[in-house]
Amino acid sequence: MDPEGRRNISDSTCGNAVGRYGRLVIIGGGSAAFAAAVAAAPKAASVTMVNKGLPMGGCCVNVGCGTCNALRRENLQGNRNLPYHVVPSKFLIQAAHVTSPHNNVPPFHGIHNVTERVSDFATLTAQNRALVETLRQEKYANVIADLDNVKYIEGFGRLSRNLGQLAVEVRSNHEDQSPFQVLPADRVILASGVRTSLPSQLADDLTKVDYLTNENAYFESKRPESLIVLGGGYIALEAAQMFARLGSKVTVLQRSEFVLSSLEREIGSELAQHFRGEGIEVEVGVDVTSVTPDGDKVVLKGTSRGEKRTFAASKLFLAAGRHANTEQISDVPIKLANTPHGGFVVSNALQTSIPEVYAAGDCVADSPQYVYTAAAEGKLAALNALDTLCGQETRDMDYSAVPWVVFTSPAVAGVGLGFSEARAKGIDAEASTLPLQLLPRAIVRQDTRGFVTLIRNKTDDRIVGARVLAEEGGELTMEASLAVRYGIRAKDLAAMLHPYLTWNEAWKLAALGFNKDVKTLSCCAT
Repeated sequence: MDPEGRRNISDSTCGNAVGRYGRLVIIGGGSAAFAAAVAAAPKAASVTMVNKGLPMGGCCVNVGCGTCNALRRENLQGNRNLPYHVVPSKFLIQAAHVTSPHNNVPPFHGIHNVTERVSDFATLTAQNRALVETLRQEKYANVIADLDNVKYIEGFGRLSRNLGQLAVEVRSNHEDQSPFQVLPADRVILASGVRTSLPSQLADDLTKVDYLTNENAYFESKRPESLIVLGGGYIALEAAQMFARLGSKVTVLQRSEFVLSSLEREIGSELAQHFRGEGIEVEVGVDVTSVTPDGDKVVLKGTSRGEKRTFAASKLFLAAGRHANTEQISDVPIKLANTPHGGFVVSNALQTSIPEVYAAGDCVADSPQYVYTAAAEGKLAALNALDTLCGQETRDMDYSAVPWVVFTSPAVAGVGLGFSEARAKGIDAEASTLPLQLLPRAIVRQDTRGFVTLIRNKTDDRIVGARVLAEEGGELTMEASLAVRYGIRAKDLAAMLHPYLTWNEAWKLAALGFNKDVKTLSCCAT
């Protein structure tokens, strides 16, 4: 026992007959939770997952969109997206590509209209639901079924401590006075996900409106005739373009002066232009002050640049931010971030302010909130939690090169620092941007929308970041990620052999652009 009466396994043999040690309890059932369980299974004496709200698999497989938007209070532990933002939303985004302008009116002579809008929306979303159910079984239930020391309990978990012993109390509902099970724990991992934030000025109004979120929109049997998307982040934009391509009349309302406002202005501004070219209305600088039902419509009123504005549609899709699920998680005081997202404050090793408790996924303060970072955090949290039971050193989470993608068309992607971010950190940053009009692959595809940008440190020529606006731009991220991760110099990237007529040739040309005018170079430039 330590001075506070807590059981200290490092003082014991630290392992049973098969070399396993420690009772690990995981609150959550999404990607971070499953990664933690799988990583812990070979080492822990027992692993128990406690989850309720969204079904097994969390946001990733059940509702999509890269972050979990467990909106309702009963879903507070409906957990982290395995987004890649993910299965349901990306399935429908892929389906919507069939009706993209590039396919609907091909840019190639002699080929006429080859597609139509979706004719049976209910059948499409039924296929989506069937895919979700298959993946939930194959990629989640079957995975832990093969692990002899992993147990899954449906319920809401809450941290407690009794006579020095940490435990997780399991309840059927948050309101239940008494738990139906108490799980003593040597270590606990919190992977409770996030939920959609309600704009404070609209919270009362939204109780009167049947609005959509990424939790329910992708399984609707009827396509909205018209849709207002409130928000300008990646969830909002992916949903807006998807529904527009499937036949809805879509309006995006963004409070900031440009969409994707956390990125450089030129990215959001150009993407908005492409949206407008597809018939999607994008209204920026709009402060919505009220939401009211009006028959079969929903009406939003607000102001824009001092003028009163009114917008109406058959449905409202809410995507105005996310908040970490931290309420009713712990009866033991635990440090939370005082930010709009909130979340559990953790060390670089993912340890919370409670020494025996770690956190992973979207519920972590300042986490990147991607499915792959959630999974990496879950694995590391589990290993660190168990290693500390035997007095071993922990490892830190490395966020130095995290690639990300917004699955719009054209897609937005990046890694490392943007130009302004690099300058703000005191780096002597320089950017080289290649318009896709100069990329042979884009030219033959007849889709030259967008650009790629490399950011280097002029002091040592090393790549510190990259940004992409291009169709299938996510496929470009890994070469740039390797350049950032390993500090590759721009001149070395430019010297590498890149196959002609590939998307990745863009990085070679952008790297050449630091010292040459790419417009003056021949094909296969060096």
